Amino acid sequence: MTGSPRVIDSLLHPEKMNMIPYGPEGMQVHLDDMARRLATPWQVCMIRARQLEGCNLPDGMVIDPACGAGLQLAALSNVLGKESLGVDIDESRAEMAATNQQLISDFLGLQCNAKIVVGDGTKAPEVLELFSAENKFALFYFDPARPVGSTTHALDEMNPRLNIVLDAWKPYLMDGERGPALVLDLSPLLSLERRGEVESLVDERWPGINRTWQWASRGSGRIDRLSLWLGTAADPDNGRRFIRIPPDQFSDPLELNSVGHSIEEPDIQKIFPRKGKQLTILDSALVSSGMASTWLDGVLQNEDRADWQVTVGRRPIVTHGEPLSLKHELDPLLIQCTGKVVSLVRTTLDEENIESIAEKAIDCGFNKLTIRMGLPPEVQPVLQRGLDRLLRRSNGTKKGFITRTGADEHLLLCAEE
Repeated sequence: MTGSPRVIDSLLHPEKMNMIPYGPEGMQVHLDDMARRLATPWQVCMIRARQLEGCNLPDGMVIDPACGAGLQLAALSNVLGKESLGVDIDESRAEMAATNQQLISDFLGLQCNAKIVVGDGTKAPEVLELFSAENKFALFYFDPARPVGSTTHALDEMNPRLNIVLDAWKPYLMDGERGPALVLDLSPLLSLERRGEVESLVDERWPGINRTWQWASRGSGRIDRLSLWLGTAADPDNGRRFIRIPPDQFSDPLELNSVGHSIEEPDIQKIFPRKGKQLTILDSALVSSGMASTWLDGVLQNEDRADWQVTVGRRPIVTHGEPLSLKHELDPLLIQCTGKVVSLVRTTLDEENIESIAEKAIDCGFNKLTIRMGLPPEVQPVLQRGLDRLLRRSNGTKKGFITRTGADEHLLLCAEE
């Protein structure tokens, strides 16, 4: 983008229409190839917007100073019934966002109350000079661009920079019951140290403001979304929140709250699992959110206890004495797999040993075993195919998985029940 900021009129590109990701049938938006990869799924956009409905936001508009394709902005504007302003420095993105505001509002049967500006989102006065009305904002939403393949997830990789964009829009944010309302959509791989840096930037501008960290997951052993909700957008009673996004886009998500701001991290007092123990690989986002222990307290039977084996990575492992008692219909989605340890095999999982492992599995009555442990991506499918082939001669009926608890030498063969 060069020159002065300007308002983008709604532009339709019928040759570039796509079905909106994870949205209702028939809703089409304008997305190019990159936007299709990076755009927030509509289901997630709507979950966030509905969460904010209950936050008693002050009067004013919604501002998104790096709006991209504009899907989240459209959800916020339409669900909250507020005028909104989106800014993007890339002209093609701004045109895309303008088109999408109109398309989505039309599909929902609502008036489009969004304005899109091509301009620098860190220069609020220049952007606001385009409008004659008083510009006060009830909600600040920010999802900065981040380099693909980053390993550091440092704050200076955000574009635009968080500190600059906060300073630019701070004078225009209205106070609600607990100060201004902000939602920062951040890298899901942000470390504890980096999260502390974000909090320091926030405290420099709004000392002591309420905050709620929110982890969201679709499963598959990864954190899909990490966001920081501030001020009137935060839950004053909970410092952390976990959202399990359901497979069905029309179902309500499973929401777990920390019930306070002091979080007890899982304590590893490793007791090596023996035959007959139950082993569960949990959703890694649930563990990262700090609420796995609280959830486990509600699903452990009788006076059963959970022993943490692995707390980091894509496959956090906990062992317990009895099967979990799952109560909520989405509780099973917090589990990658669970079963009873039926055999321990002291060997490495590689092509040289795959036949002896299969023989042991056949002896234990398995006819299907899924590998659930970290392996190089080029190795895992080769070993899985080899294991599948060897187990075809089994007359057993057990299905399960094979894993390892951290750096232990033993492989654990677990039967799903």
